[in-house]
Amino acid sequence: MPKYENITQYECDRTGCPIKEYVSPNETASPDWHELTRIDRNGNEKHFLLCGTDYKDYLQLAENQDKDFDLWMQQGGK
Repeated sequence: MPKYENITQYECDRTGCPIKEYVSPNETASPDWHELTRIDRNGNEKHFLLCGTDYKDYLQLAENQDKDFDLWMQQGGK
């Protein structure tokens, strides 16, 4: 295996995900990487990087949370 210097390593932040990509300075990472920011219930920003597969799962989770929130808002105090 050759030795590479000055590379950038992309690694999914989701625990247990083995997806990694190594990019040299003259290359561009695949478009499958998604840098996201989430604000938790305490107003704290969390920054994370997801691979394409986990990003799809995240979008579904976020859509479900949006639906739950919208329903809660519409119900008034019920």
